[in-house]
Amino acid sequence: MARDRESLSWAEFGEVLRLPVDPDRDYVHGIPWDAASFLPELPLIDIGSGSGLTTVTLAERFAQAEIISVEPEPLTRSLQMLRIAERDDIRARTTVLPESILDAWLPDRCGGALLFNVIYFLGGRDREAFWQRMAQVLVPGAPILMSRSYGGVPSEPVERKLVNSARMGRHEYQRWFESQPVPGGRVEITNTFRVLRDGEQVREVVSTIHAVGLDEEIVLGEVPIGHFGIEEIDERYFAIRRLPDIKR
Repeated sequence: MARDRESLSWAEFGEVLRLPVDPDRDYVHGIPWDAASFLPELPLIDIGSGSGLTTVTLAERFAQAEIISVEPEPLTRSLQMLRIAERDDIRARTTVLPESILDAWLPDRCGGALLFNVIYFLGGRDREAFWQRMAQVLVPGAPILMSRSYGGVPSEPVERKLVNSARMGRHEYQRWFESQPVPGGRVEITNTFRVLRDGEQVREVVSTIHAVGLDEEIVLGEVPIGHFGIEEIDERYFAIRRLPDIKR
């Protein structure tokens, strides 16, 4: 239920709160494509692709590549379907899958994947299964370009603060963020979306999720080194690159 509310909230407010786009802060700008070294002659995967911004960006960057987009949330996936359907240059080579990355069909040989803001929603066994699945479908040299936006469980609550605001017509849309540690190694994240008209609040939507508290050491420590190498690209990204299998 919490995930449904979170998905509904982002489906409604996520796009407008991204605007106006600031290239220095917007997550689809500054992606280190060259350093990641995707293999676009093979299918490329966008994992947990949301409303499709990263899917379209990936397809634009690699104009001849087949794109596999994996997004289990139906509300945000509907936005993605519309976004892709309107693009004649992308629609014919982009397949959108409604299952989770652990259950979705994938091509046998893939040339890379995007993993942005996803890993901390997977439990320990699911993360292990995820790396095993990626080792099966990625060819040697193919990267998983992983964002570094995850964090550990905070020792103290993070007080509510305004993190985004945008205007549409008479309305100002605001996103307020707060978090606190909860039992089980998780962090409770609350997003409060407020709608103001002429400076007066007319609506409020609150969504709360419990994400796995993963710091960088935990995430990287779980990468199966026999199958992947870890490359630090910059302060925002790692490339987790598929290694050749050792022949005995």
